[in-house]
Amino acid sequence: MNKIINTITHYLFTLIVLGYIFYEELVWERFAKPIVRYIQSLELLKRLDVYLQGVNGTVILIAFVILFLITEIQGIYAGTLLLRGHIFLWVVIYAGKIPIAAFTFWLFRATKPKLMAFAWFKKAFNFVMRMIDWIKDTGTYQNIKTKTSEVKIYIKKNYLSGDDTTKEKFMKIRRRLKIRLKEVFKK
Repeated sequence: MNKIINTITHYLFTLIVLGYIFYEELVWERFAKPIVRYIQSLELLKRLDVYLQGVNGTVILIAFVILFLITEIQGIYAGTLLLRGHIFLWVVIYAGKIPIAAFTFWLFRATKPKLMAFAWFKKAFNFVMRMIDWIKDTGTYQNIKTKTSEVKIYIKKNYLSGDDTTKEKFMKIRRRLKIRLKEVFKK
């Protein structure tokens, strides 16, 4: 029984790590981070930053929590759409989440001392940061991160170089993935 529980736990943890790496590599690095940088450069937000320094911490906390919950609910809803096979709707909903999440991230950075003044918020934030550090320190994370780096290099080398059109590149990837998946599932 312990072996079954350990196996299930391992696979669940691996899924969590894959989800985290997917978010970190694709969503954060490719989309959210550039949007956050753009938002931070806006003159309007620089003025808003100055204004927020005079706003009551409770008001900021309420605004932050509402925005955070909106983005999380959007992410969960988008995930259910993906699981149901609605790829286009998933992309639209998730893409709509990114600017709101970027603004929320900016709001956090701009008002962090006020938010951290709430003991429960500070404890929750520190807990999440410890969990992220713990995940990154695991062998599973390190192994998956290494493999994903190898896959990225392989894809760049074999599919994203040369004179092929984008459609031809994706068709090559699709054909080779199909062959590879058949090989994997035969074992």
